[in-house]
Amino acid sequence: MNLNGQLAAAVPGRGSARESSRAYWFCQGLGWGGYTVLYYVVVLVPLRQASLRSAAADLAYGLAALCGTHLLRSRMRRGQWADLSVAPFILRLAAGVLFAGLFQSVVLEAVLTLEGQINGHKIGEVLPVFFSIAASSVTLDGLWLGIYLIAQSARRRRAAQMESLRAEVLTREAQLRSLQQQLNPHFLFNCLNSLRGMIGEDRGRAQEMVTRLAELLRASLRQDESNAIPLEDELATVNAYLKLESVRFEERLRIRREIDPAVHSALIPPMLLQGLVENALKHGIAHLASGGDVVLRIVRQGEQLHLEVENSGALAAPGGNGIGLANARERLRLLYGPSATLTVAQAAPEIVRATVTLPFQTAEALCAPSS
Repeated sequence: MNLNGQLAAAVPGRGSARESSRAYWFCQGLGWGGYTVLYYVVVLVPLRQASLRSAAADLAYGLAALCGTHLLRSRMRRGQWADLSVAPFILRLAAGVLFAGLFQSVVLEAVLTLEGQINGHKIGEVLPVFFSIAASSVTLDGLWLGIYLIAQSARRRRAAQMESLRAEVLTREAQLRSLQQQLNPHFLFNCLNSLRGMIGEDRGRAQEMVTRLAELLRASLRQDESNAIPLEDELATVNAYLKLESVRFEERLRIRREIDPAVHSALIPPMLLQGLVENALKHGIAHLASGGDVVLRIVRQGEQLHLEVENSGALAAPGGNGIGLANARERLRLLYGPSATLTVAQAAPEIVRATVTLPFQTAEALCAPSS
């Protein structure tokens, strides 16, 4: 997944809030609904107390429990209890559970009294039943609160992880933009420097070079908004660049392409291949009086895309540690981590080879829904 995909996955939107609300109500309905059914089947039926009246009382208790715990949750959220210190937090939780339990008990007591299931109206007869219901309700609400707090704690940890990922992605995005913005001025400076020397020598070639430069810059501007583009688009930029340099080098520059047609849809970082070709011409062909060859070789090897740029010449420094190559390595690291590499080596006495391996990805594969 590229950085844009990571960023979209890391940032929760309105849909996640709706999904969280739906999940909460689903759990509320399932939990208290399941409790009322279970209580009726496991307790009332074996005690031969199953009836329409007892079912109504059981249902009323379940609804009261749902309303009581929802009111407790609402008060916790509005009062931002999670931000309190330990002692006030615990005191409010205890008071909230007690309130919810008493609310459920009052509702059930009222229903039972109206239905005549509590004989007598004396305080001494009603209070024991009420306290028994209240104790059970507080216990149940305490259990509900424990489950709710565990779920909320897990949700907060996940939100913190997502926020951390979002910050990381934004930082990496900024680094990539900074690196990418360094490419075009560097390349433009080289072109303008060549153009300056050509204007006095051959105005016709200079005009053609300006035209090629305009084409290349137009292609480059189209690519600046993305971290990965189809290989065929990058090849179009490389071809425009090589046409531009062919005006300067003429017959001194010989180009050979060995590109598997099946990889044209593969995604690569913009200006990556162009930068390697530019490096080959600047540090290789430009120093050879008779010119030399540049070979582009691109194939797929399993799940990896393999790119090679060969040029005639000798490696100036072991490993190729110039600014342009260091820039390219850093972009690959930010985009792909350890699964992408860039090496430069003296492949033969008169051949320098730059090799890039990166994961083989296509736009279709990235957009396809996961199974």
